[in-house]
Amino acid sequence: MNVVNQIKELLGMEVKLAQMKLQDGVTVIEAEAFEPEMAIFIVNEEERVPMPVGEYMLEDGNVLKVDVEGIIAAIEMPEEEAPAAEEEVATPAEANQEMTTEVATPKRVVESVTKEMFFAEIEKLRTEIAELKLSKTEVTEAVELSNDNIEVLSHNPDATTEVKLNKISTKRQMTTQDVVMAKLFN
Repeated sequence: MNVVNQIKELLGMEVKLAQMKLQDGVTVIEAEAFEPEMAIFIVNEEERVPMPVGEYMLEDGNVLKVDVEGIIAAIEMPEEEAPAAEEEVATPAEANQEMTTEVATPKRVVESVTKEMFFAEIEKLRTEIAELKLSKTEVTEAVELSNDNIEVLSHNPDATTEVKLNKISTKRQMTTQDVVMAKLFN
């Protein structure tokens, strides 16, 4: 059957895919054939998503096992329940473990993964925007504070400094330095 489908694909003929519903009655899964080693997908309104790893109850009561994402490992009849006497022997701790190991339905997994990814991105962008707005207000506050502390410098032409001049008199007695300088520059 797989070879026939491959030939049809090569010739451009349409390949009909089999569809089934999971036990929840809402989630639709699709495969070329519901046999081991065949590709399996969850069908939603817009796209086909590879089936996540796990065990799933089909609407007909069989158990679908997926060991590799998107590939059927096996389809088995459900195991018969153990007698009620053995269930009474089970401790409450074991019962809690069994309840926590239940596998989520694929619809919920697909919806939660896509919604979580979408909403996580939106939430991430919102936090970044809030941080940028906060940093912008901090920067403007810092600029305002620094503007308050700035001293304005301006030129004051009226302010003058006194220059002390050493006057050399011609009537004073010449020192040795004065004699040397006079001979050098004359």
